[in-house]
Amino acid sequence: MVHSLLKSLFLYSTLALSVVLAAPTHQDTGRGVASRKDVQFSHPWAADLTGPISIVTGKHSEGTKNVAEKRMTNAMRIANGLPPLAPRKLYNGSKAGSAHKPRSSPVPVHGAAILVYGPNGRSGEPLGYISKSLNAFGDYSFNTDCMVAMVNPQLFSGALTNPAKPKGYANVGFTSFLAPTFGTSSSNYAYMGGTSATPTGSVPVSSTQHSDGEGYNYLIESNIWSLGANNELIPSWVNQDGNPAHTEIGYVPGAANGIVITGSLSAFRNAYYDAVDTVQIRLFLADQFTCVT
Repeated sequence: MVHSLLKSLFLYSTLALSVVLAAPTHQDTGRGVASRKDVQFSHPWAADLTGPISIVTGKHSEGTKNVAEKRMTNAMRIANGLPPLAPRKLYNGSKAGSAHKPRSSPVPVHGAAILVYGPNGRSGEPLGYISKSLNAFGDYSFNTDCMVAMVNPQLFSGALTNPAKPKGYANVGFTSFLAPTFGTSSSNYAYMGGTSATPTGSVPVSSTQHSDGEGYNYLIESNIWSLGANNELIPSWVNQDGNPAHTEIGYVPGAANGIVITGSLSAFRNAYYDAVDTVQIRLFLADQFTCVT
């Protein structure tokens, strides 16, 4: 019985092997499909095909090329009483998204401005401008961008005013936080900002109406401006004894380019760590100012 069972298994294995060997082989193309030459057509019409099937490999078949060569020209159409062909479109028109969109041109800014020059005065090109707005500390600052320059400041009877009125203050004045007495060897200072009006020639006035440290009682002066040679703007700080003090002007990079006046820039630089790179400047009122970017 065991012998007959083994014989049956042998016959079954032999039969299965013959079926596998008889199956058609396929060439692997790397994508899991049979190659073109191994495809068998099961449709009955396939047996009647005796020639190879042509495959178009270019953009145009040979038949299409012959038709193009025989295409009628406009001269041939006109000779036969036909209208000429419509012109071919040789380019693709711009899409709406890629077309140039209208852009506004820069508008020149005209008027007066406060120009900033170095310690030698009005020679060469200006270093920059006094800003029309206040910096983060509430002070006017030095800026090289003419588009942010103070435009059309007005000087009248010692009062310099800014039409932009940042924080509601039209007067361009100075605020002193410490000792208000200036001297040629003193580091005492005041920053330029918006203030309320003070009388011409007045000693420092205690006030809360100022843009730097707004709401706190500090000493301010506003009507202290005069014009020198070449329209130089000169601030004359008045000490508490009623005498005008010698003043020097600078901008402080360590204080967001804020404008400061002091009796001595040298003493000021030595006294405060954030004032070591203070740059001495002079201010000039320009009647004709044009900014184009």
